[in-house]
Amino acid sequence: MKYFFILILVSIFTISINAQNTYDIKEVSPASIQQKCGECLSVVSSLPPEVSYGFLLEDRDIYFVMTDETYFNLLFKKPNDGIAVDVVTKNQFPCNSENQLTNSTFFMGKLLKPIYYKDFKKNILANENGQVAFKVGVLPEKYVGTEFETNILIIKNGYACFYSNFYDIPQARWDLLEMGLYQDSIVSNENDLTSSSNNSETIKMLNKSLKFVIPFEKGKSEYSHEDIKPIYDSLRLTDYNISKISIKAFSSVEGSKSGNIELQNKRAKSIADALQSFQNEKIEMSISASENWVEFLVDAKESGYNNVTSFTKDEIKNELNNKGLAKEMEPILKNHRKAIVVLELDKKTKFKNESNTAIQAFYEEALQNKTIDRAIELQNEIFSRIKNKKMPKEVLTKVEIPKEIAYGTLLKNNAAFEFEQNEDDIYAALVAFKELEILMPNDKQIKYNICVLQIKSWVFGELIIEPNQLLKEIKALTSKGIDVSKVRRLLLNYHIINSEYMMFKRDYKAKDISINYISKNYSYVSMSNKDFLQLAKYFSSYGRYDLSEKVLKPHIRKIDVDEELLFYYLNLTIIDQKNTKNQSYRAIMLNAINLNKDRFCKLFDPYGRGGINFQLLNDPYLKSTYCENCN
Repeated sequence: MKYFFILILVSIFTISINAQNTYDIKEVSPASIQQKCGECLSVVSSLPPEVSYGFLLEDRDIYFVMTDETYFNLLFKKPNDGIAVDVVTKNQFPCNSENQLTNSTFFMGKLLKPIYYKDFKKNILANENGQVAFKVGVLPEKYVGTEFETNILIIKNGYACFYSNFYDIPQARWDLLEMGLYQDSIVSNENDLTSSSNNSETIKMLNKSLKFVIPFEKGKSEYSHEDIKPIYDSLRLTDYNISKISIKAFSSVEGSKSGNIELQNKRAKSIADALQSFQNEKIEMSISASENWVEFLVDAKESGYNNVTSFTKDEIKNELNNKGLAKEMEPILKNHRKAIVVLELDKKTKFKNESNTAIQAFYEEALQNKTIDRAIELQNEIFSRIKNKKMPKEVLTKVEIPKEIAYGTLLKNNAAFEFEQNEDDIYAALVAFKELEILMPNDKQIKYNICVLQIKSWVFGELIIEPNQLLKEIKALTSKGIDVSKVRRLLLNYHIINSEYMMFKRDYKAKDISINYISKNYSYVSMSNKDFLQLAKYFSSYGRYDLSEKVLKPHIRKIDVDEELLFYYLNLTIIDQKNTKNQSYRAIMLNAINLNKDRFCKLFDPYGRGGINFQLLNDPYLKSTYCENCN
């Protein structure tokens, strides 16, 4: 079941539609609001962040759901305490005219008949987790198939005391930060193959990713082999093949949009072709082009052109192209023409031209002769081919590695790789590493991998793992030589799981201890964009939207911002009109529109159906932005 973030709605009443039936619900004057509604407003404002409520629609039946029976009983206890559903439609926010809202102080659309405590108390359903639910009404048939949202009106003793709409913010509690199993890799160069590296952690990367920026000269659209060679040489790509190129090309904002995009696509394609000229193997290409509005708005503001930033995009282009401003701003604009290039690289190996049969034979020979470093090198080649579907995974079961300490690195690598290929079978991997622990009781990597697998197992049931013992084993890893940052990552995941178990037990204090640990320690761990997104969703699931925003904010002002981070940040923050009045925030929205206009427009779909909330169109700036880009 999904719940929705709740916020008191501040409406901009423009054009009103006909007054509707208010079912004798009494309005509250400002002078008497504390007397009539003080108790209700106090309960609502004091709801813990982990307590949520909302409407659930099943066919046309509308149910009210709340996650904590205690607070439900504080809100509804008198015969004339009740709930009413307000159905609001998207066509009340047309782009060609002002918003059309009901002429009422306490609802906006079609108010359904309220239901009162005296009538619904006998129909309340409660489960063992403390959640309560009951039916509050039926959606009128005329709304079926339309774009609508349901707002809530809470009634206290017959008075309209609290009105709110809902916002859809994706959440995730059980997803963990990425944790890989330790695998020893091949030694750094061929001259080292004479010495044993059974306990070595020297890494030779079989694949990696590089990112760099190529500036564009004004008017230039072609890049040659000679243009790219200095970059190619500086990145020392002679030991790697490029498997994939991702190019995001950006133009300065003067000129027509279609002309800018066409030029940037040509530039990006010429870069890709120049890089392809360095190798015979086909490179997978991904190319996109857009105008660089983000850096323009930021640089214009910082360079004394603040008045320009308040214009619409069309007005800015007019100022630049027709009033000579482009020439004056060229020192700024020239920095906005660039391409951000990301290369995915695969290591060139000396076994590249060997057949699978030869590789398997070399591997068996190395095992038989106990030339461990060569065996590790060949094992990695086999892993790489299996990952790329160039070799059947059955090869690993055909070649038996002796269960001896001398082969420990190979045994660990095999167990880790097999789990990587089938992460659903956590139990089998845990058994494999427990057996290796008996063979090598002091091996720190085995102990680390066991902790990782226990954390993953704990997600599936508390009875499987003894939490206090697991916490003790994780903390002990540092003294055994495991890098502190790796241990911290395990502890973050430990507390992600622990907080949910504490939430289930309604031990909110213990839950908060885990959340606070995570909020204070995640910055000490190297994290990917995927990790940041997961952490933001985790905090949101407990109503800690402030922490979610804190996680994402440092990463969303970059021109090459990760799309998932950017749009989740918008989900969190676009509901606040203080943000949409801010020029820097408007630049963030423009970046989202440039990055994925369709996705930006879908933010204004109904909540629960892919959007945040179309009633965001009550915000004049959001409505004008939506109508300019989406309608």
